[in-house]
Amino acid sequence: MGLSAEEIRQHHRALYEHLIALVPEDDAVSNPEGLVRFLREELLPHAQEEERELYDRIESHIPPGEVTRTMRLDHEAIVWYTEELARLAATLPSAEGDERVQQTRRFVRRAQELAAIVRLHLEKEERAYLPVYEQLTRERVLDVRTVPPSQRHSLIFQTFESLPLGEAFILVNDHDPKPLYYQFQAERAGTFSWDYVESGPEVWRVRIGKVG
Repeated sequence: MGLSAEEIRQHHRALYEHLIALVPEDDAVSNPEGLVRFLREELLPHAQEEERELYDRIESHIPPGEVTRTMRLDHEAIVWYTEELARLAATLPSAEGDERVQQTRRFVRRAQELAAIVRLHLEKEERAYLPVYEQLTRERVLDVRTVPPSQRHSLIFQTFESLPLGEAFILVNDHDPKPLYYQFQAERAGTFSWDYVESGPEVWRVRIGKVG
């Protein structure tokens, strides 16, 4: 990369301004080829160079307490966007004519930006942090979505039986495992706990624990 920190900041601003100029707004897709070309020829190569020249260089120097700082900055951004959207929403009822059109577009753009931040933030948490969290909390994860349906219940009960008393595992399924709950009630009444962690619409996660 061979640039100073300030030069990198300036490059970031230039990249973002170029990107925003190409991003469709209000369903007006004026230059899709230009946007894809910019992403492939400028933004992605920049990201690859950053990983080589910036991330690899600073990784070993990040203090332990700063490991989650980028995620906390995401939270700060979410707070800022929330306040900004609230401010814009408060001005819309009294705005008229061109001012109302501009305020509406600004509101839509801010909402789109916030949605993109939240989507990426949640993806980062689930891919980078939750696996570590699951290990730290000593909860096993049993994802049966790729297991043939006829084999799922037996595998789940085997996992339950292998649990030490007082521990739990997270069951990940592609539908509400309510029939499994009824089977536990019939066969293991008083020996298990059942708590929904996520309830659809595409993924269900249930914490199943072994109790005395």
